[in-house]
Amino acid sequence: MPKTTPNETSAWERFDGIDIEGAARELDGVISRTPLRPHVTTDGRVELRLKLENRQETGAFKARGAWNQVRQLGPDERALGVVACSSGNHGKALAWAARRAGVAATIVMPQDAYPNKIEACRELGAEVVLAETREAAEALVAERADAGALQVHPYDSERTIAGAGTVGLEIAEEWPEVELVVIPVGGGGLCAGSSLALRRKLGKEVRIVAVEPAGAATLERALAAGRPEILHEITTDVQGLCPLACGELNHEILATTLDHNALLEDPLIFGAQKHLVQAGEVVEPAGAAATAFVLNLLPEEWLAGRDAGNPLRVCAIVSGGNPDPVQLAALRDNP
Repeated sequence: MPKTTPNETSAWERFDGIDIEGAARELDGVISRTPLRPHVTTDGRVELRLKLENRQETGAFKARGAWNQVRQLGPDERALGVVACSSGNHGKALAWAARRAGVAATIVMPQDAYPNKIEACRELGAEVVLAETREAAEALVAERADAGALQVHPYDSERTIAGAGTVGLEIAEEWPEVELVVIPVGGGGLCAGSSLALRRKLGKEVRIVAVEPAGAATLERALAAGRPEILHEITTDVQGLCPLACGELNHEILATTLDHNALLEDPLIFGAQKHLVQAGEVVEPAGAAATAFVLNLLPEEWLAGRDAGNPLRVCAIVSGGNPDPVQLAALRDNP
């Protein structure tokens, strides 16, 4: 059962300095306005639409935040070059944005990152440094930043959040009748930005649910403790949703914008990935987490009184489409 979280009326207004609409104007023509496509489910009480960020530039929503960061760098900052820790999608997006802007980029990645994501960062011109663990990667980024490189955080930054929030802004603009939006959480950039945009546009008329792997419950831990806490054990195999902790600013926002946070076991996430792949999408496991919740865990009380003539209008964000090629091929070959 999802966990209820605080959501005081208009509490999110204290984050008005995060300029999501400004980011949208600057991103126009650089990133893609991804489709919001109907998706048939077996439950006639649900009208599901998927926000297909797996079709975004670099294959994930991360391109939005990366470009919103890099485009605002001054001449002195550009000369320093940028550095980031990433298991893949942020690194690829930052490498893409840096190449577009003529800025040197270094991506520090845990050595167990998908090989295709490591190679994608290199192909886009970034220096890739591999570390033994995520903890070691974070430490190396700190060293590079201390030596002068500019750290571009994958989620805990106003500029990253504003860029990622344009996903939620597009949903609100294209489907203002939506009643439930489900958003995956790793560090919380997509969820914080998109939930903030949805609240600004639709107020409390929309229910917002965050979902994360039970084996990397960074947001759940932060909401319970009132602050982010480091996870000393991560047991999920869903790369892309398993940072050491959610961001501080992300937690502050989500504590005011969310209605619920839900934990998902890995088999549900991998099952939803297979479902989407066999429906024709290229989706990585992390990108299928929101869909997994809709297909498997919608509470019955949310569907009370609903039928095909009056379905619950639900949007699930498909956040990324950079799966391991071998895993993708196995899903396609085994219906």
